[in-house]
Amino acid sequence: MRLELDFIIYGSLLIAALIPLYIYRKKIFTFKYSDNGFSFFIKDLKLHMAKHHPKIKFDYSIIEKTQNEQDLKVRETLIVENIIEQFFNYDYKKKTQGSVSNDKLWINYIEKSNSNPKYPNDWSQRKDAAWRRDEKSCNRCGNKISLEATYTSFVNEIKDGGGYNIENIIILCSDCNKIINSTNPKNTIFSLSLNDSLMMYVKS
Repeated sequence: MRLELDFIIYGSLLIAALIPLYIYRKKIFTFKYSDNGFSFFIKDLKLHMAKHHPKIKFDYSIIEKTQNEQDLKVRETLIVENIIEQFFNYDYKKKTQGSVSNDKLWINYIEKSNSNPKYPNDWSQRKDAAWRRDEKSCNRCGNKISLEATYTSFVNEIKDGGGYNIENIIILCSDCNKIINSTNPKNTIFSLSLNDSLMMYVKS
């Protein structure tokens, strides 16, 4: 009889302890899962930006500013949008670029470097030389790019008297080229390939 009474008492205590866990089970386990997923999201985001855009230092204070957002997808989207805005607003100033050694130049290089509305017939060589000078990466953000995917700009625009000398050639990735030539910030930000790259990390 005593054993049965002890069993009833301990059983009741165990049930009483488990009731709150049962009631709040969804909140408890969802929070744990969401927190882990969010940590991975932040890690992937930071690794991506450091690898593909090493020249830009990003401010990740948006993580703390959105900590009260309960919807994980909304929070991650807000963070991505903030990082993309920072990427767009990065203060980049055109400046004279590095040169290449004389032994890597070719015949008529100097003569064909003069300002001219028409690109010189050795333009592909100039573009390749500038691309290699910049270690095959975007001068604005540092993203590694293939020669075929490379865009160019000029420190001093050709229409303003700038020449085709290598020191005047700026190597850019597709996104940075869009930003430098942007006349509509909203549309430009929406068109950046960085949007697709980062939204892949956001939970569906």
